Amino acid sequence: MTAATFTIAFPPGVTVGKWTRAFAQRHPDVALEVVRTSVADQQRLLHDAHIDMGFVRLPIDPDGLHVIPLYSENVVVTLHEEHLLTLEKSIVLADLADESVITGEPDEATLRAVAGGTGIAIMPQSIAKALRRRDVVAMQIEDAEPSQVALAWRDDATNPLIDEFVGIVRGRGANSSRTPEVAAAEVAAAVTARAARNAAAAKAAKAARAAKGAKAAAKSPARTSSQRRQTRKPGRRR
Repeated sequence: MTAATFTIAFPPGVTVGKWTRAFAQRHPDVALEVVRTSVADQQRLLHDAHIDMGFVRLPIDPDGLHVIPLYSENVVVTLHEEHLLTLEKSIVLADLADESVITGEPDEATLRAVAGGTGIAIMPQSIAKALRRRDVVAMQIEDAEPSQVALAWRDDATNPLIDEFVGIVRGRGANSSRTPEVAAAEVAAAVTARAARNAAAAKAAKAARAAKGAKAAAKSPARTSSQRRQTRKPGRRR
């Protein structure tokens, strides 16, 4: 008899080990396949039924899918270790306006380009940690939208193991039972409430930064990133 197979995909920066281990313990008779995918391919793999479920980075077109947001993480800018912006205590998007930004899905080649002085790169914090180099510095962008990670599967999928895996991710016990639709609705409600709390916190932080900036502006004229570069003497930092 052929063993059942269940395939889960995940993009760079997402760690799934604790959930896949729990699934394997509950279903030792199932051949669990865990594959890494790019953000660019995540939707195609789901719709083409190459995978049963996928951890995905949002945004993703929800048409034909169940999508339940799981968590969000900070977005950082990666800079050469001697870049002038590394001297700043904090960075906002406006500080990067004059910079050459390396686009595309971040990988090792991206960090090599940053280290070589080609430009800067913006990415989720977990990816920057996974790709870290000694000659590259990662700094949080204070006012950047967080990167969201979600769990997705086709809305016409009938595999009962999908509900089981959703339950594991949500911390549900082995004897509990929920349909995928109910699981998605419950998680969506929790995520909405958390998003509202995060939005309120972000609004308060933005107001605090604005007040701080106004206070600093009252003391001295504001300087742009270009002006800061002009006032700094050339040479390597030691």
